[in-house]
This record gives sequence, structure tokens and C-alpha cells, in this order.
Amino acid sequence: MNRPPDAAVSVTGAHPAVVMLARSPFAAGKTRLTSGLEPAAAAGLRGALLADTIEAALTAGWPLHVHVTPGEDVARMAAWLAHDTPLTAHGARVHWHAQAGDDLGARMIAALGETLAAGHDVVVLVGSDIPDLPPAALVEAHAALAGHRRDSRVVFGPAADGGFYLVAATGVASLAFAFHEVTWSQPSVLTDVTARLVEAGRDVTTVRGWPDLDDAADLRALLARPGGAPRTRAAASRLPPYNDPA
Repeated sequence: MNRPPDAAVSVTGAHPAVVMLARSPFAAGKTRLTSGLEPAAAAGLRGALLADTIEAALTAGWPLHVHVTPGEDVARMAAWLAHDTPLTAHGARVHWHAQAGDDLGARMIAALGETLAAGHDVVVLVGSDIPDLPPAALVEAHAALAGHRRDSRVVFGPAADGGFYLVAATGVASLAFAFHEVTWSQPSVLTDVTARLVEAGRDVTTVRGWPDLDDAADLRALLARPGGAPRTRAAASRLPPYNDPA
């Protein structure tokens, strides 16, 4: 595995963007969260979760590039968003793409690289299952990169499961090195990729940690927190498996 080339040019951070990898809510997924639900209810919960995460990501005021799987749902996703009245006003800042890459690391690298190539000098990638994503984390990640040499620093937002809900960068060579053949969904993921980046001479820093939403326990924890995620809260209130206080 070759080390990434040394960075050279400092970046200003004047043209940031948010990147998100998302599974279409019309496709099966989030099985630990939606187990036992009728297909329509499961799709509704997945859609609420994604729409809330999109809304939170847009709060920073930057363009949002959503990379969708399956790719054939790109047009359907754009039409779906147009029916969400609160998000319609921000529709011009949402750009839809089909995901590319054979595994999660490759898909993240492809999405980040495409966004940088489009003219953004800072990219902040977030998960699509963080309906109460704190917008301040995006701003903190952006600030942590501005003024540093290109691809010399990487910013992570730690997740409670040992992974990360956010990664921000100004280049992809270092992350391509760090993500190569990583075993994802393991509690050592953030530790492992951080060690690789340090090995490659890169600086690694973090912003506030935040939980993503994978299962019923995560949803109940969300419902117990104040504020945010209005669609997800409304969807959960209609689902007995999740609105049961016990």
C-alpha cells in the first residue's frame, strides 16, 4: 500500500460543501431499525430519517451533494425531496449523484473526490442516518481545515460505536491510503484509520462526537434528547414498536 504524496498548497476553506452517502428510502435497508414494520411504514421511517439529516446538513448554508444507492433512484429521490415543503426552498443547493465504488471506503473516496473536483476546497462527509446532526459540527470541521496545507489534515466526528459519523478533508489521497481494505462496522475503525493517517504523516483532529441511528435503542435515545429530527419523531410517534414508553 503506497503512502499518499505530501501536501503542498494551503487552502482557504472559502468553498465548502457537504457530502452524504445515502441509501434510497424506497430500497430495503436499516433492517435493525425497521424489523417488524410493514414495508410502507419502514420506508416512511427511512425517508423521515434521511429528510431530517438533509435538513440538518443544509443548515450550514453550503451545497449538499447526496450520493445515492441504488443509482437508478436518483431521479426518484429528487422528486421525493420536492414534495417536502420545508426543504423545497433549499432544493437548488441539493445535488444528486449515483454512488460509485465497490465498498464503503471506495464510495466515500469517490464522492469526496468528485466534490473536490467540482471546485470545492473543503468537503465534509456525513452519514445519512443522523437526523439531529448538530450543524455546529460541520462548522467546526470546516474551521479545523482552513489554512492548512491541502490534504495535510483530516477531521473526524467520532461515533459511539467506534466509527465516525463525519469526515472532513481537503484532498483524498490520504483518505484513500487510510481506507484501503478497511474492515468496516468494527469498533476499531476510527482507531485503525487514524493510525494509518498518522503513519502517513498527516494530522488528525476531531470535532464533537455524535450518535447515528441504527436500531430501536438508538431511536429511543433520540426521542429522549431535546430538539431536532421533527420528521423522525413524527414517524416514530405512529409506530407502536417505538412509541411504547416501556
